[in-house]
Amino acid sequence: MIVNAVINTVAKTKDGKMEKNGDGGVTPMDETSTPLNRKRAVFFLFLMLVILNADQMVMSPVIGLIENEFNVTDSHIGLIGGVFSIVGALVSLIWGYLTDVYNRKWLLIASILVGEIPCLLSATATSFGQLFFWRVLTGIGIGASFPISYSLAGDMFGHKERGKVVSLLGLATTVGGIVGMLVAGYTAGFLGWRIPFILVSAPNLILVPIIMNILQEPKRGAHEEGFEQAEVQYKYKVKFSDYGNLIKVRTNLLLFFQGIFGTIPWGAIPYFMVEFFRREKEMDLNQATTMFLLFSLGSIAGNLIGGFVGEKLYSKSKRLVPLISAITTILGVFFTVWAFRYPYIPGQFSSFVLLGTLGFVAAMLDSYTGPNVKMMLLNVNEPKDRGRIFSIFNLTDSVGTGIGKFIGGALSVALGTLGSALEISAYFWFACGFLLMLASWYFEMEVDKLNKQMRELAEIEELEEKEEKTQK
Repeated sequence: MIVNAVINTVAKTKDGKMEKNGDGGVTPMDETSTPLNRKRAVFFLFLMLVILNADQMVMSPVIGLIENEFNVTDSHIGLIGGVFSIVGALVSLIWGYLTDVYNRKWLLIASILVGEIPCLLSATATSFGQLFFWRVLTGIGIGASFPISYSLAGDMFGHKERGKVVSLLGLATTVGGIVGMLVAGYTAGFLGWRIPFILVSAPNLILVPIIMNILQEPKRGAHEEGFEQAEVQYKYKVKFSDYGNLIKVRTNLLLFFQGIFGTIPWGAIPYFMVEFFRREKEMDLNQATTMFLLFSLGSIAGNLIGGFVGEKLYSKSKRLVPLISAITTILGVFFTVWAFRYPYIPGQFSSFVLLGTLGFVAAMLDSYTGPNVKMMLLNVNEPKDRGRIFSIFNLTDSVGTGIGKFIGGALSVALGTLGSALEISAYFWFACGFLLMLASWYFEMEVDKLNKQMRELAEIEELEEKEEKTQK
């Protein structure tokens, strides 16, 4: 019902009118052209994504409490996490198509409601089956927001500015995960495991009316080469057959596959980290949550550094963007395994600080790649394809994350220790680094190809417009 209501209004602009181009593509009037409006839009996108992604990790600190109440194991919890990610990603393929056709503002609002209402209802679950059901629905909302958000960012900023913007949007996922973990980790001890689900979902429901009034639809293709200074509009057609063309871009393929391999550890490690510190490093819940926070601060630093440094590297040599990402990813494996094997001494402050520092560095290296992958995807795909390309990337990304959660839980049961399971998961980042190295051979070439294509398209549109004026 939510999606149907959205589709009935998606082509409308603020005054209820819409603007169509000659080829049938909907090109809303651009109300985000000023720097202030774009900054405001990015701020609210960031805030919304932080709260929405808090839903994703709120369950992690209360795994033990849920297992005790419903009499289930790590494998059952891993299954929830896996299906949560994979089903959400599969459904996001539909949202990706809608993103390339309809008004993204209203689609984004729909994704918030689809995600937050079931998260709120997770607190009412009286059985493992009910909890499973509500968590899967929450995953659908989170998966839907991914292609919408990055499509919006791609049309609000030019290709030389996108590094910082996607860094901030990617950071929202990390910060959201931290918020979810902290809310549950610091409140579950005296409020129980149910209340955190309410605390992380309610704020976005309150923000929906504000987002409806603040966020506006950007004009597609307005910041592409050839169209930034031209008076013509980017015309486009969206067809299901375009999916076949997306996989012809080699950078897309390589980034898709690295998404599968690289996110297996991203699925397992954060999901079971607090429980690992509690169970095998003998920390209490507050200490384990604080240690997770130190790792997460490293992830925040990695996201920011990756976005800003990646943008600088892009200006110097586009090939360096995937190459440096590959190097940091491979280094991150060694530091991550070192952190898991560190001989922590329970109750010793210096040991706690050293483990936290090691975890900070490991997470920083692991997270450097994230914003650069998204920036590369934006810069090798046409504006009309970005919703679908990010829905496909979200699918491959979430398949890896979902499999990682399941593998983490299954390995923990099979091997008898969470530490061994998380260490094995980290080794999948080696494959990610190798695929990023391969991407360095194609990325620069395919960026230049797209920029040339967009300039030629702008010239054609200008000529056609001049001919139309001459005939009149």
